Amino acid sequence: MNYRIVLVIFIIFLFAAGLGAMNFISAKGLTLESAYSDGNVNIVQQTPAGTIPHQINIENKGKDPVNVQKGTIFSSNSSQDLVIARDEVISPNSNISVPAYCIEPDQKAVENNKLAVAGMAPEVVIDIVSSSNPENPSEAIKAQFKIWNVVQGSNFNVYKGEVAAFSQKQGISFFDIKENMSTAKIEVMTKFNLTEEQMNNITINSSLLNQSRSVTDQILAWFNELELNI
Repeated sequence: MNYRIVLVIFIIFLFAAGLGAMNFISAKGLTLESAYSDGNVNIVQQTPAGTIPHQINIENKGKDPVNVQKGTIFSSNSSQDLVIARDEVISPNSNISVPAYCIEPDQKAVENNKLAVAGMAPEVVIDIVSSSNPENPSEAIKAQFKIWNVVQGSNFNVYKGEVAAFSQKQGISFFDIKENMSTAKIEVMTKFNLTEEQMNNITINSSLLNQSRSVTDQILAWFNELELNI
């Protein structure tokens, strides 16, 4: 008997059971989209253009807890669109700040601007967000570069919008941003098995971005990160 295979199957079972339990727990409350539609949530951009990650203030004015799911998109007509980087539960009559990444690099963030809930990001973006560490500035920047690659493709312009604001705020040259973007592009292509042509023509609405890794792949990747060879 191959005990390694048995071990992997057992871990997958535990992983699936854990996901079910978390989904059951998270069901005790309203979704952010539902609470926003009912007018019980205020969402405000807290940080100025050029910040990575941004901070978003979410106020729950209702009587029920509100579940904030990473991968949720916030949109605005006058500020950039963002994707939430962390799961949270907001208690009734309270507010929290959550980190978020830019998914509209051509548009600058506008501080104190109100945002709207606009559904979920594509699977590839959610995967990048889930694998990131928004609390670590350097790791957050790497994740942001990956996201910019997959939402903008060859149309990426370092000289305008949020990217230009990031360059100015952080004192990073446009040359260095281009170099980091190239590195991030290669990492995204390798991880999600995308070709150069696909990356160049990609947009946030591309069907390519709705691929996701299987549970098995995610668990094996987790083991590899722990340097456990199974």
